[in-house]
Amino acid sequence: VSSTDLLHGITGTTLGAFKDGAANLNNGVHGTNDADVGAFSNALGESAWTADSGTSREFVLGDGANAKGYDISEIQSIAAWNGAGFMNQKYEIYLRSLGGSYALYATVDYQPANDTDEGGATKVNVTDDIGLLGSGIDAIRFDFLDTVSNNLGGAVYRELDVFGIATVPEPSSTALLGLGGLALIGRRRRG
Repeated sequence: VSSTDLLHGITGTTLGAFKDGAANLNNGVHGTNDADVGAFSNALGESAWTADSGTSREFVLGDGANAKGYDISEIQSIAAWNGAGFMNQKYEIYLRSLGGSYALYATVDYQPANDTDEGGATKVNVTDDIGLLGSGIDAIRFDFLDTVSNNLGGAVYRELDVFGIATVPEPSSTALLGLGGLALIGRRRRG
């Protein structure tokens, strides 16, 4: 998990209902499992147990240091539990461009546990071959979907991390000309 990613320290907004711990999705702490603390409710205090479909978490990044949003390079999610298939992950990622509206970027469907008693941990890294998932992004939303788990449904997420930097403004055409462009303009006047 990361405590230096773009989401760390941002208070997210929940749409729908988490069964517990939504604030722990981006706190930079993996947390313990119920076997470590001996009580189911204590362990959920350090993680986020999502309900099935109908639950979302939105994080507003803002306009960034250059007032152009953020370039997103990677998204990482970690889910873990010692049983019930709660380490399965299934969600949609929506990115919002600065001043725009949300658009679906990707659907993650990684569910290695097909036995509802199976436990473990999963980690998903979402990247793109060109290096950026999006540029000029001011917000990100995760829509959690039904997973294969026991009749309680959902998954126990330990962390969502979003990596990137403030979008750098493109240089204007005047700045691209530079001194060489000024010399060319000067020669045309003399000739």
